[in-house]
Amino acid sequence: MIRDALAIVDNAGSAAPFISRVLAFAEERQAQAEIAVLTPSPYFAEALLPLGGMYVPEDVLARDDRSKVDAIAALVKEAHSKASVFGLHDDVAWLAGDVRRSRQVADLILIGGPEEWETLWLRRRVLETSILASGTPTVILAEGRSLGAVRRAVLGWKPSAEANRAVHDLVAIAAEGARVDVVVVDQELRADGGDEVCRHLDRHGLGPVLHRLEAEGMHEADVIQGFALRGAADLLVIGGFGHSRFREVCFGGVTRYLVDHAQVPVMLSH
Repeated sequence: MIRDALAIVDNAGSAAPFISRVLAFAEERQAQAEIAVLTPSPYFAEALLPLGGMYVPEDVLARDDRSKVDAIAALVKEAHSKASVFGLHDDVAWLAGDVRRSRQVADLILIGGPEEWETLWLRRRVLETSILASGTPTVILAEGRSLGAVRRAVLGWKPSAEANRAVHDLVAIAAEGARVDVVVVDQELRADGGDEVCRHLDRHGLGPVLHRLEAEGMHEADVIQGFALRGAADLLVIGGFGHSRFREVCFGGVTRYLVDHAQVPVMLSH
């Protein structure tokens, strides 16, 4: 049951559609939405981040932060939703950690797509910190996509602690009797072909259907997300950062791919 949702943005302009979707999500679930507005110190170029920051007096940065918070608070007020807004301002390298320390407990963390952020480096840092260090399931709401009742979900499965956590988080958010398509890619490489997780989901009253798919040269994330798109899934669920961060950065991974290319609502658990 979701009663406390934290959404994170860094502007009031391009993020306005995302905020509207967050407020609709909270209203449908009778949940409280908190919106964190991040104001990083100015920097020379995003390509240089996290280096290349410029010194700005604290009072100037705080004034910018208040301006952003006021703009988003106005959007919330117009929507008459049960929500609150707070701001954080700091060097861009520390903002993700500031969010984690200031709001340590929530049922769900919501973050918009790349098009809805001004600083993409900051978005990636916030997502990585949220997935790896918050202990809270993180949902990427792709541009133009809302998250209503989860009546059909796709679970990207491979045996790992992260995938187990994703299963528990899925059970908590899925509607009663929801259908869950369990997708295993390149099944011959897996010790667990998905039967056990299907038994577990069935015991929770969900309707699991197992699909063993071959990648056939495609990125594993494309296979799973393509399946979710074709089936009009409400939510795609995976364990986040199942590989080491070094391997994710150097060789790519499902998590890192979906962080930048999510086309459906994606929930990542760790």
